[in-house]
Amino acid sequence: MSKKPYSPMAPYEELKRVEFELDQAQTKEDLSKIVTKDGPKVGYKAFCYMLGGKMTPEAMKPDEACSYALHLEAQGNDDEAMAIYKKVLEAHADHAIAKSKVGA
Repeated sequence: MSKKPYSPMAPYEELKRVEFELDQAQTKEDLSKIVTKDGPKVGYKAFCYMLGGKMTPEAMKPDEACSYALHLEAQGNDDEAMAIYKKVLEAHADHAIAKSKVGA
């Protein structure tokens, strides 16, 4: 039985916003507020993965992450786009778009 990668319902941008808020949290109360406010939107399993450091939004939504990175490149934000491609490759070493961009 092959293991399917986890894919939350929330779009990549929403996962990135929540990831940022989690990174900024200073107290247990801060985390509790974020989980209460955004848990239903992104899914509690996604929260657990992000809080535990087991998965990033790029790993959960690699195609959307690469689409967003392409958008960043078009705006001239090459360094930020490259960081996203590299995060995608950490979780999905054979992702065609990320692989072509990092290898280019």
